Amino acid sequence: MFNPVIDVHHHIISKEMQRKQRELGMEIPSFMPKWTPEIGMQKMDVGDISFSFLSAPSDLTFINQSSANTLARKMNEELASYAQLHPKRYGAFATLPLPDPAAAMEETLYALDVLGMDGVAMLTSYQGKYLSHPDYTELLTELDRRSAVVFLHPILIPQKIAGLSPALLEGTFDTTRAVTTMAVHRIFDQHPSITFILPHTGGMVPYIKWRIALAAIGQDSIQVETTPEQFQAEIAKLDHLYYDSTLNLGTIQKLIAPDRILFGADIPWPADSVLRIQRESVFHEAQQISEENAKAIAYGNAFRLFPRISKLFDIEKKLS
Repeated sequence: MFNPVIDVHHHIISKEMQRKQRELGMEIPSFMPKWTPEIGMQKMDVGDISFSFLSAPSDLTFINQSSANTLARKMNEELASYAQLHPKRYGAFATLPLPDPAAAMEETLYALDVLGMDGVAMLTSYQGKYLSHPDYTELLTELDRRSAVVFLHPILIPQKIAGLSPALLEGTFDTTRAVTTMAVHRIFDQHPSITFILPHTGGMVPYIKWRIALAAIGQDSIQVETTPEQFQAEIAKLDHLYYDSTLNLGTIQKLIAPDRILFGADIPWPADSVLRIQRESVFHEAQQISEENAKAIAYGNAFRLFPRISKLFDIEKKLS
């Protein structure tokens, strides 16, 4: 059966980023995985993944703003080149040189209009400013006007918390904080046409929707009177977001409608065995609900968000 799997969560290890780090005498951590377009496709084959959207959501504030603008441009041209060289395997989300909103706007227009990228990859915050900050209003307004896809990735702090790697837990909590601030500050109301994709099944968002809804109604307070209608309206905004399946499966398919779940793998970070396990787990659980549910997560939801990919696979299907 023709059954592609579309992955929205695949990171490059940017050669442009590493070139800048070496130029500055910065040590590249030994735990960084190797990545080339070929390694990426090998990993995809291990996980039986047909197509991936590449991203490199990066904090570029380790250099001055002018240098960050230049590096973001080089990284986006790098990302776009992989999609152009391998159009049947890769799409790409742009990196933005935030926290400068004007520079980010300029790069957004270049990435989407000139490079033809599929969306933008943003971090949850930049120098402590979450996307709910007024500085980002104009940028979000433009993304809303374009009905753009925004892949929202958590900040991974370098310090261990409770002796644990921040990549293990802290990223999921950072995503939760970001979404809660956006709900409280009415970002989803003001920019309803942006498609936000939350990685790692949205951290804790699906599990604490009640608390987030109450915080939005009470403007950061859960001690507030409300009505069932108000409450359900806030829950619906969270249910309208998209959640990828990366490394945090839990009971997501019992908490979020199947038309809002996308497949995510987090290549190149997981070991090959983990890639296989998470793919099998996602689709085993999905098929327990229905075959249509599994198809939606594998490719149907991604086809709806990215019509050009749907057309690509339709052509391949006809030729097969």
